[in-house]
Amino acid sequence: MEAIYASGRAKSIGVSNFLQKDIETILETAKIIPSINQIEYHPYLQHGSLVPFLRERNIAVAAYAPLTAAVKASPGPLDDTYSILAKKYGVTPGEIALRWVIDQGIVALTTSGNEDRLKGYQKIKQFKLTPKEVEDISRIGSEKHYRGFWEDKFAPDDRS
Repeated sequence: MEAIYASGRAKSIGVSNFLQKDIETILETAKIIPSINQIEYHPYLQHGSLVPFLRERNIAVAAYAPLTAAVKASPGPLDDTYSILAKKYGVTPGEIALRWVIDQGIVALTTSGNEDRLKGYQKIKQFKLTPKEVEDISRIGSEKHYRGFWEDKFAPDDRS
């Protein structure tokens, strides 16, 4: 990847699904530090110290599957919180889930072929969660562990 970067064919280097130990290993020899790490990230998989570790090294975080707690892992401990906040802000629980990610300075990645849902996602630019709401979602989310992808590569209780 560094050779491609050096040749000018890439503006930056990104990685995906790298844990702290993986980043530490590449930083031992890397000439070019990755600019971003794309990870599954949602309230039920917050990765412990990984996000602060990446931030300390100026590596951005992109969250795939940010809707998991609102969609794929429901029912769960956040269902009531999402409903209350969705009503307060006039949005859907999924839009609350996206806002939670964005309000932490993390890039939220999601897709949809549903035009109405895509229009709804535009609403997340019109509100912000309070710091307490972000904290509450984080705290309540930590009560449940759910990994939607690559679960066969991790121990059942691995939150890294």
